[in-house]
Amino acid sequence: MNAPWLSSDEIQALRANFSQAEDQDEHFRRCWSKQTCHNCLAASQCSWCPFTWSCVPNSHKIPLLAPAYDENVCPHWAERWELRTRPLGCQVSSITSITSIVSITSTLVFVLLVFFIVKGVRWFRHYHKTHPRWWRQLHRYRWYRIITLRELREGEYEPLLPGSWPGRDGSP
Repeated sequence: MNAPWLSSDEIQALRANFSQAEDQDEHFRRCWSKQTCHNCLAASQCSWCPFTWSCVPNSHKIPLLAPAYDENVCPHWAERWELRTRPLGCQVSSITSITSIVSITSTLVFVLLVFFIVKGVRWFRHYHKTHPRWWRQLHRYRWYRIITLRELREGEYEPLLPGSWPGRDGSP
């Protein structure tokens, strides 16, 4: 369905604007031509592999996690987790970033866990002081007798037809 007010050349130009600008070979050549880390990271969708001194294409949504998705992101297998990406610069590798994120997150979780344990112990001590011998009063409550026999006989335990209990009218 073409618009009648546009010429075919204009339609082709519009279609070209919404197509992929470069293929993978062009992306590879554009990144591979960079010879320093800073020039590599200045280019969009490129990452730096420090051991082989190579700039490689990295089109992952989160460039920092590219080694997790692509084991051949760098030319040498041993340097894949040493990948340098754009947001953090040339001095920080993927493994360093991931290690810091995991250690900071686990430290915060541990601190929150200790905080809630301390709050729970304080609440328990306060409750124990305001309600002395509370554990001795637990035996007064018969938790299993909350539902009485009368409640058990009502509702779904009652037969659908009144007077149809077995044995009332002589039937088995």
